[in-house]
Amino acid sequence: MNLGLGTADIDAPGTDHFLLNESLAERRSVFLQGIELNARLNTLPSGGTLTLAEIGFGAGVNFLLTLQEWLTHRPPHTRLHYLGLDDHPLRKSMLEQALEQVPQLYDLASMLLADWPPPIKGCHRVHWPQWGVTLDLWWENTEDALVDLASRNRAWVNCWYFTSANEQADDALADQSTAQTSTAQTSTAQTSTVQESYAAIRRLSQHNASIAGYSSSVTTAKALQAVGFELANQTSVRPKRECFNGHLTAKTTERIRATHWDLNPSDNRPERVIVIGAGLAGAFIARSLAERGINVTVLDKGSIASGGSSNLQGLTYTRLSHRFAPLGDFSNAAYDHGTRLYQQLLRARALIPGDDADACGYLQVGNQETLEKLSGALESNHEFAEILTPTMAATRLGINHAGLYFPNALWLHPPAVCRERLNHPLIKVQENCGSIEYAHVNGQWQLTGPDGLALQTTTLILATAGNVGSSPFTDWLPLQAIRGQVTHVPANMKSRQLRCALCHDGYFPPQRHGVHCIGATYGPNDQRLDERIEDHEFNVNALSDWMPDLGFSESSTAHAGHVALRCTTADYLPIAGPVPDRDAFNRQYAALSKRKSMIISEPSPVVPGLWVLGGLGSRGLTAAPLAAESIAADMLGEPPPLPRYLQQAISPARFLHRALVRGAPL
Repeated sequence: MNLGLGTADIDAPGTDHFLLNESLAERRSVFLQGIELNARLNTLPSGGTLTLAEIGFGAGVNFLLTLQEWLTHRPPHTRLHYLGLDDHPLRKSMLEQALEQVPQLYDLASMLLADWPPPIKGCHRVHWPQWGVTLDLWWENTEDALVDLASRNRAWVNCWYFTSANEQADDALADQSTAQTSTAQTSTAQTSTVQESYAAIRRLSQHNASIAGYSSSVTTAKALQAVGFELANQTSVRPKRECFNGHLTAKTTERIRATHWDLNPSDNRPERVIVIGAGLAGAFIARSLAERGINVTVLDKGSIASGGSSNLQGLTYTRLSHRFAPLGDFSNAAYDHGTRLYQQLLRARALIPGDDADACGYLQVGNQETLEKLSGALESNHEFAEILTPTMAATRLGINHAGLYFPNALWLHPPAVCRERLNHPLIKVQENCGSIEYAHVNGQWQLTGPDGLALQTTTLILATAGNVGSSPFTDWLPLQAIRGQVTHVPANMKSRQLRCALCHDGYFPPQRHGVHCIGATYGPNDQRLDERIEDHEFNVNALSDWMPDLGFSESSTAHAGHVALRCTTADYLPIAGPVPDRDAFNRQYAALSKRKSMIISEPSPVVPGLWVLGGLGSRGLTAAPLAAESIAADMLGEPPPLPRYLQQAISPARFLHRALVRGAPL
């Protein structure tokens, strides 16, 4: 696929092999008892996390059985982090058919179905905070995913389920990994890749990690034993299939030598975090941390959702690309993650339909040439996006225009989203704090402000949009203010029939309380907040050019709206991560100016306890949820929600790294 979407292989023969041929009792015996799950739960301390990884997620039955056990025997204040790896993910329709065979798991299966991600390459995070459960579904070549995860030099995994969907292929790979010789160059390369994946399993495993699984030959067991797993005798469960279980006994002190300029050098869990900024960025990072048991104080110089988060309506939005690139890939990953979260909040009525949000989808209108290019690239992945002809759009959406339809998109009221995210018992919000000063003194961040504000913390997060770069710690970040004006127009008879949002050069969502929000102008380096007639005319005319049938025109529309500043970066990607110490970073990695492939294995120098989330531009509703999860995972030493190249793409340190490689340090 040539989209930056990277559609994974789907509906592969044998994907649901295990589900069709095993009883639930057999699965409990082989997997749950094989890893001694009950014993693990009984010894899990308060505040602890059990991390379990499954190779060959399939229809998720092992996950559902594990979740069932977790909900029954979970110790208080603990979390389950489940990694499911599969290079042949099921379509949602096939998953539904498969799970119909296990009615005993109906309630949990319905929950999994509701949040099932599309078959697009990458990591798809599903979070159920009410249960303390995070599910990361890696739709990716298994070997690549394992090596990517292991590149962080973190041993996360307590338990492994080995349930490869394609058993014969898996045993063939294991044969390669234990082979003594290879006669062909391609075979040698395959063997090296598989050896790397088994080595990655070892590096990802905590000491005494347990493993359980199936194999139709002894080669898988041999490959695991070769990297340090001590396995019990295999037991036959049916002809040509045997189960195995065991523990990692070898010490996993090996670390990958690389230049880890993007990684947090330490993962000490803070007792308390202060976030400056109560807009979308601040609200999402505060919630991500609070759901992990961290006390968070959020400060804002004004009120919740002021500034760029104060618009009447916004959309979850992505723009497909004809090439693989970090900007498009992150945009798609963030869109997938954000829309899933908002759909959850709507189902739970944490957001009120029609007031706070609407799961309406959006139609990206375009010319025929552009749509034809995208049509061949989408490969019928209608769960993510679909090309609609004018007739199809008219029938399904009430819009007589061809376009690219995104069925999972929503319009949202940003202030309502901010308030919902900040509504948590571990989050305290202080509004109208005025200008806040901060300094690092004796290992603590000291914060002061008007009216006697005086706070301190070891961990400070800046989520202040354009003001992020106003301190000497961050003034080198290439941030730009963008003025945006939206226009509010009353709904008319035709526009009230609109069943989805429209995107052209701007956007036009269905009405909220009888008003549409048309947006938005784009004014780089213009920080004036005056409302301008000509900008209203621009918004209305842009809509009318694409959709004249809606009946809006510059001459017939009342001019009223809202102006706010957005903050974007030089490469239009967010900045999310620890703030590097610029001078120390430039000294440590100076050799990259002469040879960019130089390995400098020292930990990246950072400003102690200082983090940043910003540069969201006009896509705060879409980008903030995933960017916040990336920060929380990196800060607390958890498995990441992003492949490594995308983590690097949003790291604040990327600008220093690029400048050094170019030979012109910042």
